[in-house]
Amino acid sequence: MRSPADMQTIQVDITNACNKRCSNCTRFCGNHNKSFFMDYDTFKRAIDSLDGYTGVVGVMGGEPTLHPQFERFVAYIREKFGERKEQNRLIYPQKNFIKEVRRREFESHVLRQEEGKQDNFRMCGPGLWSNMGASYRKYYELAQDTFNVQFLNDHINSSYHQPGLFSRKDLGISDEEWIPMRDKCWIQNEWSATITPKGAFFCEIAGALDMLFDGPGGWKIEPGWWKRTPEEFGDQLHWCEICGFALDTFMRDAEEETDDVSPTLYKMLEEIGSPRLKAGRINLVKIENGVIAEESKAPGKHFSAAQPYIEHYEDRFNANNSILFIHEYDKVVIPEGNNFGKDLNKAIDNASEWIVYSANDEFSVEDIDRIIEKNILNPGTLHIGKECLLFSKNALSLRKIGFDRIAYMTSFEEVIKMWDPKKVISLDEVDNLVKWKRDAIIAGKKYIIWGTGLSGSFIADAVESSGGNLLFAIDSDCAKEEKDFYGVTTHLPEYLIDKYDEFDYMIIGHYSRFEEIKDQALKIGVPEEKILLPYEI
Repeated sequence: MRSPADMQTIQVDITNACNKRCSNCTRFCGNHNKSFFMDYDTFKRAIDSLDGYTGVVGVMGGEPTLHPQFERFVAYIREKFGERKEQNRLIYPQKNFIKEVRRREFESHVLRQEEGKQDNFRMCGPGLWSNMGASYRKYYELAQDTFNVQFLNDHINSSYHQPGLFSRKDLGISDEEWIPMRDKCWIQNEWSATITPKGAFFCEIAGALDMLFDGPGGWKIEPGWWKRTPEEFGDQLHWCEICGFALDTFMRDAEEETDDVSPTLYKMLEEIGSPRLKAGRINLVKIENGVIAEESKAPGKHFSAAQPYIEHYEDRFNANNSILFIHEYDKVVIPEGNNFGKDLNKAIDNASEWIVYSANDEFSVEDIDRIIEKNILNPGTLHIGKECLLFSKNALSLRKIGFDRIAYMTSFEEVIKMWDPKKVISLDEVDNLVKWKRDAIIAGKKYIIWGTGLSGSFIADAVESSGGNLLFAIDSDCAKEEKDFYGVTTHLPEYLIDKYDEFDYMIIGHYSRFEEIKDQALKIGVPEEKILLPYEI
């Protein structure tokens, strides 16, 4: 187990309300009789309690953008963390939205060095977890302006969830067997601690179980709570007894909208009057002599330590069906003059969302349609076409200008002058925007990547966009051997022996194990001058 201080992320669970009904949700959404919404004072205390923590401070649900005070919460995050200072490419129209979000995650990494601890390369700053529904679209501009990282999954493509509502005692696992299994739980060792309205928890699943079953609550939300070590977890460990993530069970497609539960948890759900159980969305798993009956398992995917949550990162976003795309807009012609401002206010008020404006009724929308067809647009950006302008009525710049001020304007040029200048772009420039490029990657050179997880996938993108040639990948996980990794084959470390002359550089693609991997590569015989660490690119 890990101290929260060593975790990549600590979550603040602001609500369990959600617009999805995913199978085996880690927040058990749909099983609560009433959704919770964290109050503002608790949220402030939660954020303040993490002063000094050097990872990602996550805003989580449910679907966090459904919280009625989400915008107020984000304002406090901006007060604490400040505005993003680096170039925000998500201002521009995006052909590869999910890749751009992922690149931002990589750019948020910093090298963390602490006395007595191994150096690690980790994300930091505020983060958002969302399923990219209508409420996320509503706050799209705010999200891109605020969060260093966003872990997004629209759940349109298949993703597989392991049962969480499962008791080890139902499987006949003894205390002697259980303790080592519990301490190696992949959730606690790879995911997050959490803060809920009822306190702080060493594990996000423990916090969710406490909310579901009205437990005693967590630790007091106060500065430094996250420095507790596993020896101090105490009574919170009792939630592990009814958590299935340390167990070898199976997985179910989220789209099936069914929770798999063991007999003990089925009875507990009955006692709290779970709406999901009443709706027939609960699969009571049959267990015989400590073995799960095959007919109780979801077909196809079975859980293993190497089984990814979703096959490829890009599959978290369905570009064909995403609600983030614009499908229609209102065409508005308003001549310049004394009535311009009043007419513009009326047009904004009557528009559904997006507006194409021109002062001349004989204008072409060809360049507008071209951009809309292929890109996701940031609603905070004013897009300048050849003969017209494209903008959203929900843009923060319009809100700051204000209805009253617009009423006295005589031309759109006055609006443009008051728009956030970073968010005024010419559509002629869109196809020539600067690509994501890493200076340390040299065009034409041959690269390999050791580590095929999330960090490795970032680096694969960096190699491609910088003009490097990726030859193959290395991973110690036997289950990944001979598997595809962004167009190349994954091999075990011993594959490197006698192949040092085939590549120019090896990039270590792992958040925190780069020194360990470097030592392993050196022992195999990889020349030190060929090894690049992730923070060096």
